[in-house]
Amino acid sequence: MSDEITAEQLRQELKDVDEELAELRRLTGDAEARRGQDSDTSEGYIEPEEIATELTGIAETEAVIDTLEQRRERIEAQLKALG
Repeated sequence: MSDEITAEQLRQELKDVDEELAELRRLTGDAEARRGQDSDTSEGYIEPEEIATELTGIAETEAVIDTLEQRRERIEAQLKALG
């Protein structure tokens, strides 16, 4: 059995990465849309810790997105190399 990756395997991996990117972008958009909104039980004041936690989560998700985009570019390059 060969250790070489086939074009079909790369296309599937690319599809998986695209799906993961779409989900992470959706989650980031949801989090950004909610950022700073009061909850139903809020008295109009958002704790600084809550804001920091939300911003950290968004930043971490964006870092994962960046990593996945780099992975996507590598996969596309591999596919192109296979011709």
